[in-house]
Amino acid sequence: MNGNSISAVIMLTVAIGVSACTVTPPHVSVSGPAVAVWAPVPPPALRVEVMPPPPRHDYFWVPGYWRWESDRHRWVEGHWEQRREHEHFVSQRWDQDEHGRWQMNGGYWHRD
Repeated sequence: MNGNSISAVIMLTVAIGVSACTVTPPHVSVSGPAVAVWAPVPPPALRVEVMPPPPRHDYFWVPGYWRWESDRHRWVEGHWEQRREHEHFVSQRWDQDEHGRWQMNGGYWHRD
């Protein structure tokens, strides 16, 4: 075998190996217009945020929220977003189901 043939065999072997890999996100399921995330414990109380001035008059404040990451809640700071015509933002919230699990809902734009 010459050098080009060996390189081709190696590249083919790597390509086959990589194509066999799969990645599955933990605890995530699609629910309506947003992604729902499940947590085994409730989130802490919301933090008090100080809103900086908006960048422009057509922006509104999206409040911060607790996001579940692997094994705990992590705070995501609020931010300004530009308003969207004929849409309103549905903020993130945590709801408890009948089995005691906590589900994060919201965090998406809803068409009016």
